[in-house]
Amino acid sequence: DLIGSHTRRYRGHFTAALRRLLGIEMKNDAIAYGARSVRLGYFPMGVDSASFSRRATDRKVLAEAARLRTDDDVGLLVGIDRLDYSKGLPRRLLAFERLLTTYPEWLERIRLVQVAVPSREGLAAYQSVRRNVEELVGRINGRFGTHRWTPIRYINRSVSDTVLSALYRAADVLLVTPLRDGMNLVSKEFVASRADGDGVLVLSEFAGAADELTRALIVNPYDVDETAEAMHRALVMAPAERARRMHALRACVVAHDVQRWAASFLEALGG
Repeated sequence: DLIGSHTRRYRGHFTAALRRLLGIEMKNDAIAYGARSVRLGYFPMGVDSASFSRRATDRKVLAEAARLRTDDDVGLLVGIDRLDYSKGLPRRLLAFERLLTTYPEWLERIRLVQVAVPSREGLAAYQSVRRNVEELVGRINGRFGTHRWTPIRYINRSVSDTVLSALYRAADVLLVTPLRDGMNLVSKEFVASRADGDGVLVLSEFAGAADELTRALIVNPYDVDETAEAMHRALVMAPAERARRMHALRACVVAHDVQRWAASFLEALGG
């Protein structure tokens, strides 16, 4: 009766496939298939924003976030991803390397914490991505690291909800730069966790969330220079601009949370 996509663009891809493969055209947001009429909608999935906001103010979370920020003069960039070739981790690391090369003033003044949760470890393609990521982390740390500073802290395992929320809360910049992602809820979890109104989101144009989170710094993750420049811009952004952008992002994430997503789907189904 109803088929839902995350974005209008994805619905367009689906209707294009129907037209090319089956000769079916969409009319008035519906298609005729046999004797049936099937409606096509788009429903961007949200997160439980209230839950993430509450957790981000938990005493244990704040204590863990403080431990992550032991060096107040060191900017913290954070990435949280599955170790999947679609997430673009090698290109993100190359962009971070380019940032340190182009702007050497950031040496010993920023740190990247990259969480890469293992995924489908038995498949050769995923093993190759893991080797590539680990080699890049080793190369960058070896090239730029000093006796008192390591540019990248790489965590190749899942983390607890407390640590996850602490990373969201402590981050100056969250990097969400997949080569392709249907939606990407990490970006929305980060925004929901920033009740303090601070933090900057760098977001790939190829994530579905980019259609909604337009006040993020939107990048093409294939363009290493552009992504490096966005990291730099995020780090030097004035507090007032950070606050304006986060306020707009939070308004979107709170208004279109997971409860609203489910309700809108059911309303359309019953309409």
